[in-house]
Amino acid sequence: MSVLYRAAKIAEQAHAGQKDKTGEPYIEHCRRVVDAVDTLDGKAIAYLHDVLEKGDGWSRDRLEAAGFGTSIVSAVDAMTRRPDEDELAFVRRAASNPLALPVKRADLADNIWQARQIGASTSKYEKGLRLLDEEFPN
Repeated sequence: MSVLYRAAKIAEQAHAGQKDKTGEPYIEHCRRVVDAVDTLDGKAIAYLHDVLEKGDGWSRDRLEAAGFGTSIVSAVDAMTRRPDEDELAFVRRAASNPLALPVKRADLADNIWQARQIGASTSKYEKGLRLLDEEFPN
């Protein structure tokens, strides 16, 4: 089973029944983020980027046991917000992992798109993208 297929299946299971900001199945957010990144590892990270935070019972150890290497697991961990973590500190920490950086950029862009779809504020996501543009230029 390929890394990408395994990541997609885990994300589908972990996010089953969850909805994104627009009311669509949460996996659709993951798929849009996947489509926005270029590399195979990036796509696997994009599928898994919210599994530790939003998926019941998932941990670094469980991802490793599922066959993902340290580089992918570390990037997914970097994409996982810590309790009481400031938004910009979180963005900065996620972006400091080279594999997580393009996924974080795509995640923020999709969150902006979702917020616009429902007429919600985009400011926190826009601040995150500005930080990436300033501190982690392409």
